[in-house]
Amino acid sequence: MQMLKKYSLFSLFLIIVIAACRKEENIIVANTELRFSTDTVYLDTVFETIGSSTYELKVYNESKESISIPQIRLADPASPYRLNINGTASNNLSNVEILPEDSIYIFVEVNAGAVNNAPDLLIEDQIIFDLQGKSQAVQLVSLAKQAIFHFPNRFIVIGSGSGAAVIPYSIINCNETWDASLPHVVYGYAVVDSGCTLTIDPGTDVHFHSNSGMWVFNEGELITAPSALPGQGDSVTFSSDRLEPFYEDVPGQWGGVLGGLYIGQGAKADLNNLVLKNAVNGLRVDSAIYTDQLSISNSYILNSSRTAFYAGYSNVNAQNLVVANQGLYGFYAFGGNYEFRHCSFVNFWNQSTRQEATVFLTNFLEFQDESGAVQRISRDLEKAYFGNCIIDGNNAQELTLAEDESAQFNFSFNDVMMKLDNDPEDRGFSINDPGFNSIYLNLVSDFKNRVNNNYQLDSLSQLIDQGNTNDGFVVPTDVLGKIRNFNGLPDLGAFERQF
Repeated sequence: MQMLKKYSLFSLFLIIVIAACRKEENIIVANTELRFSTDTVYLDTVFETIGSSTYELKVYNESKESISIPQIRLADPASPYRLNINGTASNNLSNVEILPEDSIYIFVEVNAGAVNNAPDLLIEDQIIFDLQGKSQAVQLVSLAKQAIFHFPNRFIVIGSGSGAAVIPYSIINCNETWDASLPHVVYGYAVVDSGCTLTIDPGTDVHFHSNSGMWVFNEGELITAPSALPGQGDSVTFSSDRLEPFYEDVPGQWGGVLGGLYIGQGAKADLNNLVLKNAVNGLRVDSAIYTDQLSISNSYILNSSRTAFYAGYSNVNAQNLVVANQGLYGFYAFGGNYEFRHCSFVNFWNQSTRQEATVFLTNFLEFQDESGAVQRISRDLEKAYFGNCIIDGNNAQELTLAEDESAQFNFSFNDVMMKLDNDPEDRGFSINDPGFNSIYLNLVSDFKNRVNNNYQLDSLSQLIDQGNTNDGFVVPTDVLGKIRNFNGLPDLGAFERQF
């Protein structure tokens, strides 16, 4: 034991002596070439006044000695670019060290500022590396787009106590038309007021900031792409205000307390050629007064992180509608009147566990009141017609029917392919019950590329020529403008396969 202590003390003494004798590491002023992960950092397109995502540049010291870079700076002192150099937020930093055969990161962002009436503006700058007797540079390039901005200038409080929600909003000019010359960017809720109509021309892009949306108020009306033909590339697009490719199909980027697009009580909408994507809750329609409350055709609701289409006692007529890829429900109806012809309700969501069916029809709603007691409200489901439609997804059951016998519960599925549990007891109903006519159970849809939200039918699809001619006659062209009844009976869903 004594011997071990002696060796331990000797080892410790030896380590101290070696450390004391070690030669201090040399740090030289950089006079050799630095290497960069790229010679140009391309930052994706941004809107004026809105900051970009963060991009990275890696700077390598390939020598065998530590180096000190005298100065790293932006060429333009008034640059809209911002740097974070090796953990320090600065656009001009001196004496930056890099260890031998090591590297540092520089993170880059841009906030474009005003574009000054140009449709778009190329923004360029350089990161300058001042070395001993010379310098190196990395180019910075971004494109900023001009836009029409809608900022909230008032707010409304809905609810009370801990459940209260504050909704910031602005009111759109009455009877206004948004054309496709510039995109629109909305902060808070853009409100179509009572007695007013907002018309959005074909090809117009509307971008919403986080927690923002559009609210069509009582006796207001929204019209999108009037008279536009399907499949001609002139859709109205509702999406987020992040333009970087990474955000192209990311769910849940926009949509506040009321949902993304909210058609409120007493409001109306005629939606044609609409692509609504990447919202939290996509389309919400509530408390119908008019029989023609919502008409939606040749449209898509995609990538909703929660519910794509919520209808609370609404009147809806839908044709050639694609509802796909959502975290909860594709279509949820609480009472009301609905007609869906040649619509595709598809949900192969893979970003979390999903228990809910793609289509959920009910005539009651349960909730807890302030005392904790369970209350139930019922509303008549007067009509829910689905003709030549698809209800498909990656759950064993993609249709749920929940009925309270105190209210009407009327539905009709005619020539519909639906994904259902094979056991009628587990699914809660039989396809031989009234309301089910010509049901195709668990056929192979064979979509072309559902990962990329392409729900056209491929060559092995069992849904080709399975529709009825009556609904095909009502909807004579598909969502891409192709003729139905092509080489036989109409196909199920929004797309008609062409051979």
